[in-house]
Parts: sequence; C-alpha cells; structure tokens
Amino acid sequence: MHQDYDQEQMAEEDYQEQLAEKLQVFGARLSKMASDNAGKRSLVEERWLEDYRQYHGKYDEDTQSKLDSDPTGSKVFVNITRNKTSAAEARLQDMLFPTDDRNWAIRPTPIPELSQTEAGEPIVINGEPVDKKVIAAEVEREAKRKSDGMQRQIDDQLNEAKYQTSSRDGIHDACLLGTAILKGPVVVGRIKKKWVTHPETGLSELSVEEALEPTVERVDPWDFFPDMSARTLSEAEFIFERHRLTAKQLRDFAKLDGVLLDQLREVMRDESGKTNATTDYTDDIRAITGVNNAGSNNKYELWEYHGPISKDDLSSAGVEIEDDDPLEEYYGTVFFIGNTVLRAQLNPMDTDDMPYSVFNWEKDDASIFGFGVPYLMRNPQKVINSTWRMMLDNGGMSVADQIVVNRELIQPADGSWAMGPKKMWFLKDKTRSVGDAFGAFSTNSHQAELANMFQMARQLADEETNMPLIAQGEQSGNITKTSSGMMMLMNSANIVLRRAVKNWDDDVTDTMIPRFYDWNMQFKDDPEIKGDFKVDARGSSALLVREKQQESLMIYSNISAQNPNLAIRRDWAGLDKRIAQALEVPHEELTLTEDEIEKIQKQQAENQPQDPQIVRAQLQAQSDQQELQMKTQIEQQNFQLQIEKLKLQQQEAQYEAQLDQIKLQQERELKMAEIASRENLTMSQLQARMDIDLQKDKTARDKAAMDGNIKQTETQLKAQNLAEGHDTYG
Repeated sequence: MHQDYDQEQMAEEDYQEQLAEKLQVFGARLSKMASDNAGKRSLVEERWLEDYRQYHGKYDEDTQSKLDSDPTGSKVFVNITRNKTSAAEARLQDMLFPTDDRNWAIRPTPIPELSQTEAGEPIVINGEPVDKKVIAAEVEREAKRKSDGMQRQIDDQLNEAKYQTSSRDGIHDACLLGTAILKGPVVVGRIKKKWVTHPETGLSELSVEEALEPTVERVDPWDFFPDMSARTLSEAEFIFERHRLTAKQLRDFAKLDGVLLDQLREVMRDESGKTNATTDYTDDIRAITGVNNAGSNNKYELWEYHGPISKDDLSSAGVEIEDDDPLEEYYGTVFFIGNTVLRAQLNPMDTDDMPYSVFNWEKDDASIFGFGVPYLMRNPQKVINSTWRMMLDNGGMSVADQIVVNRELIQPADGSWAMGPKKMWFLKDKTRSVGDAFGAFSTNSHQAELANMFQMARQLADEETNMPLIAQGEQSGNITKTSSGMMMLMNSANIVLRRAVKNWDDDVTDTMIPRFYDWNMQFKDDPEIKGDFKVDARGSSALLVREKQQESLMIYSNISAQNPNLAIRRDWAGLDKRIAQALEVPHEELTLTEDEIEKIQKQQAENQPQDPQIVRAQLQAQSDQQELQMKTQIEQQNFQLQIEKLKLQQQEAQYEAQLDQIKLQQERELKMAEIASRENLTMSQLQARMDIDLQKDKTARDKAAMDGNIKQTETQLKAQNLAEGHDTYG
C-alpha cells in the first residue's frame, strides 16, 4: 500500500513539474511576443514624444542645441499647437457628449414575419381569431418597452462607470497623439452604500454591498501594444496591455479568482520582477512637462494578453477545458510578469470579442495608430517659430545702428569707450575730420516681409489641420456678422468634425455599446430587458449649430401645430424636451410630471361644462382659426410671389434698356466707320471732327439759353416796374 501511495505521489509531483515547466515556457513565449511587438512600435513612440514637445512648446533636442550654441539669438517658441489641439478637443467633446443627452440609443430590430399565412388571415389563439396586424402591433410595443429597459440599464451602467469622463480623456489622447483607446465592459467589484431604516426602532443603518458591474476604462496609448502587423483593430490577432502596479496593487490583484498564488509569491520575492521589459518613456514625458524624475523602479510591469491560447497552455495555467481536441485554439486572457504567468482565463463573452475600441483623429492606412493635431501642423509650427525668431533678431539689429570708431583719431573725455548721451570726445589728429573717426551703419528692417510669412504659416496651419479660426471660436474682420451667414460658416467649418464624429460612432459607439448589450444579454437575469435590439449611434445628430437647431425646431413645431394631420403624428412631450435642450433650458425643473398634468386636466374638466353644443362650437372655432391661418399664409405667399414678379419685370426692363443703349452705340460706331471710310479719314480724326461739332452745338445751345435768360430777366424787370408803378399810382 505504501509503495502504491509513493508511486502515485511521485507521479503527481512529476505531473506538477511538467505543468510548471509548460507554464514557464508559456510565460517566456508571451514575454518575448510582448517585447518583440513593443519594439515594432518604436517609430510611433518617437513621433508621440515629438508631439508632446510641440504641444508643450519645447524644441527637439537637435534644434535646442543649435539655438543654445548662439547666445545672442532668440529662442522663443510661439505655441499655436496647444491652441489648435485644445480647440479640436473641445469641439469634438461638445459634439459627442451633450451635457443633457446620450450620443447613442437602443432600438428594436425590424419585426420578422410572424407566420407563413396570407396577409390579413386571422390566427386562432385560445379558440379566438386574432388578426396578425394586432399581434404585430403588440409585439412591436413589447419590443419597444424592452429596448427602453435595456437602454436604461446600459445608461445606468455607463453613468456608474463614468463613461463620458473616460471618453473625454480618450478624446484628449486622440487630438494630441492621434489615438484613443477605450476598454469595456470590464467587470469590477463596485461598492454600493445605502442607508436602511428599521421601521420598529426608526434608526438608520449603513448597508455596504459589493456588486459585480461592467465598467469602462481609458487605456493609455503608451501602454497599448496591438498586433503591429494589423492595419485595423479587427485585423489584430492579439493585443497586449501594460500595467504598472505597486506592491499593494499586486496584493489586491491576488484577491481575484483564478490567480496562481504560488507564482505571484515567487514574483514578489524576486526583485527583478520590478524591471521594465520595454522602454519606459515616463521620465521623458516628465522632462518635457518640467517635472522632476520620480522614478518607476518600484513598480511591477504586469502584462495583460488577449488573443488565441492553446489547450495545453490553458491546462498548464489551471484552466480546465472539456473539449479533447488538442489542436483547438481558444480566445482568452493571460496576466503575466516577466516569464511568470499569474492568471489565465477564457474569454467570458460568448461572442469572443476583444474589449477594446480604438478611435483615430486622422487615420493611418498602414497602422492602428493614427495622427494627432500636433503631427498634422508640424511644419507650419516650425515655420512660425523660425519666422518669429527672425523677426525678433531682425528687430533687435535694426533698432540701433552699428558704430565703427577709429581709436587712433579720437579719445573719450571720460576714458570710457561706451556710447552715451552728451558724451565728449577729443580729436587727436587736427588734420583729420570727425567723420574719419566715426561711422554709423544701420541694418535694414524686414518686419513686413517676415510678418507676411508668419501670417501665411498660420493660414497653412488652419488648412493642414482643418481647424479654421471660426471653428476655434475666433472671428476675423472679413467674416459676415449676420446670423444666417454665421450658421453657414459654422456648418462649413464642421465638415471635418463631422467626419471625426462619424469615426467615433463607427469605431467606439458601434463597438462599445453592443458589447454592453451582449454582456447584459448573457449575464443579467432580468427578462424585461432581453430582446433583439440594435444600437443607434447618434453622435452626428448634434452637429448643427445650436442656433440653427433652435430655429429648425421652432419652425417644425409651428408647422405641426397648425396642421391637425401633422399634429396627431407628433410626440409633443419629446419635441418639448428637444426644444428645451436646444435652448439650454433645464427641462426637468420646468416641466410638470404626468400625474400633475392629469390632475390639472381633471380640474379643468370639472370646472368646464360638458355641453355638446359648446364642445362643437369650440372645435368649430379652432377649425376656423386654423383655416384662417392657412388662408393668411397662402395670401402672404401670393403677395411675396407678386413682389418677386415685379422685381423680375424691373430687371427685364433694365436689361432691355441696356440692350437698346448697346444697339444705339453699335449703330453710332458703324455710321462713324462709314463716314470715315467715305471721306478717307481715320477714326481719331472723325472723332475729333465730331467733338468739334458737338462743342459748336453745345456753344450754340448755351448762347441760346443765355439769350433766353436775358430776355426772361428783362421781362421780369419790366413786370416788376409796372407793378411798382401800379402800387405808386394806385
């Protein structure tokens, strides 16, 4: 018996050693994959460092060393990159995340055919015939109710996870570095606190519960290492994510299910686990932002792997697989430090989706990582800096003359050769003039030319980033001041931002929200939220200028109110909420609840008589008023058409007068040409002769007019004399 037990124990020990060796080999293979994949991203990281320098107004090392070598030259950095980047970030955040609305919605999918029977043929349920249209309408209402429940559930989960905060941090990464990474759903243990009051004693007691809920995390692009051979995230076969954990955080990590505690203890005993397997740029970023190096050698570099895993590797990590096919690969997650695997698990989602969403400000067709605003305006920023330095250097040189002095001819009275006001000099050689001793030479000023170059570089920055001044909230002097013109300009300026918002809808909203939907369908027990739904990304619906939205909503509501056929189709409560949002009015504070509205309507109904004749008269009055409004609108339209018709007639008359004048001019020129040809004169001679004739005619007319004026004056004098004589003798 003892011999059999010893053999079984030895066999178990051999098996455990084999598993440990396999686990070590598995960890070493993952560590090498992570290191090799990180090395392929070195060029992208160098570009990011340059983006950081440019964003914080720092020159690169080569340029800074050249500037330092010239102690007299200017070294200023005119930082317009930060302004452009911040404007792009703010505009995109404002469009994607309105303060009072979601940028997504859950809708039921189109309802399929309920039966293969003919349309309109009744269906028998419990012995009673029911029309298919009635069933379809009921199914549609039920699907809408459940989709609203799923929407509220996901909205609550995202609010608890601070999804908008993580998204804003990701937008900052996208505008600065070109890439934003969001991760979710990530299941965490969230502490929920509530006060429970005992009805017997009246005392309240704090209840603390831990609930597993999905959340969203923003992933630092520096810690995100996807398959660098992939051009898009959907093509990536695997993804590595790097975590830097302190010893306390690593002990908290040990509390998770499935952690190999013996492996973790071995890592924490070995100080080499704190070394970095990849290049750490934290110190470089701190130096750029002006922060002292704090060091990161006291943290453990924990790697998280998402991708295919073989059955043998999962078994060595303690994950049991029911399938017996050793060639089958599974998708899962592995956590490891160095060559030591700490935890492995299968993908909890039945869809096998990776929990990452990637958004690019400007996409790169050759890489998952895109381009940010600093990279797009790299060259204009360099031109602006160099031009401004030249302006300062040229201004310093041209503001004062260069003085050349011949020391052999003059000597300062005070013994100092420094220039100054009211200074006295002695001329040594009486045979020479003072002009031979002094010479002043000025440097030409080129401020105007350099200012033009500076302005052109700013315009290039606007064009290369597609962020004009109007999109940044600034307005130049030649921009229209009218509201309609401003709306047109803002809509034009939003063209590129429309593309960015649509990319966010496609790359983040349409991938993140469906993963939350799948998670709730798989793990939530509430049947009231289960159904066949789809995600509606609505980020692009907030792109119009807010003033344009206000105007359009008011026009839409007025048209609907004036037409009974349209009014019955409108959700007036929803339209009221949309108008309040466009006007930035607190809708919830100013709107009555359904119970309050019902109570008021009941009171009004009790206070008003219910005489059918009065009701008919009221309805007839409303109908007459609507008819009068429609007639008034039609008359206004007809009046406007008449005005437009008169304008067209005036334009036609002007055009005809212009044509007649052109014809007369052409006929005159033809007659002049005939006369010149007949009398063998040049056109200039003929024109001179005609000018003389015209002058003679004008002189004759002037003389005749003068004679007429003289006669008229004489007549008036005679009449005045007669009048005076009449008064005298009268």
